[in-house]
Amino acid sequence: MKLAVPSKGKTLDSLSDERFARAEFFVVYDLEKEEIVEVIENTADDAHGMGPKVSQMLVSKGVSVLVLENVGKNAFEVLKAAGIDVYLTNKKTLREIIEDYKSGKLEKVESPTH
Repeated sequence: MKLAVPSKGKTLDSLSDERFARAEFFVVYDLEKEEIVEVIENTADDAHGMGPKVSQMLVSKGVSVLVLENVGKNAFEVLKAAGIDVYLTNKKTLREIIEDYKSGKLEKVESPTH
C-alpha cells in the first residue's frame, strides 16, 4: 500500500509541506516495503484548479493513503471519489508522520479542512 505526503524535501527527514496542491514534492512511501518508492517534483503552476489535478496525479501513481496538513473542497472530492483515505498531520518530518500513521495516531479526514 502506498502512502503519499506533500513535502518540502525528498527524504524521510524532510518536513511536510502545509500546502497540498502547491507542495514542492510528493513523497510516495510503500508501507509493505518500508521505503520511499517515488519522489514527485510538483511542476504544476496553474493559477487555479491545482487540487484536483494533483489529486488525479496521485491516483495515477497508485496512492491509497494521503497524509497532509490541509485539503480544499475540490481536491478532497477527487481523493474521496478515487478511494484515497486522507489523514491530517501537523508540521513533522515524513518519518514521524509515517510512524504516526502506522500507530493509528492520525485523524481521518471526512470533509475538506478549508
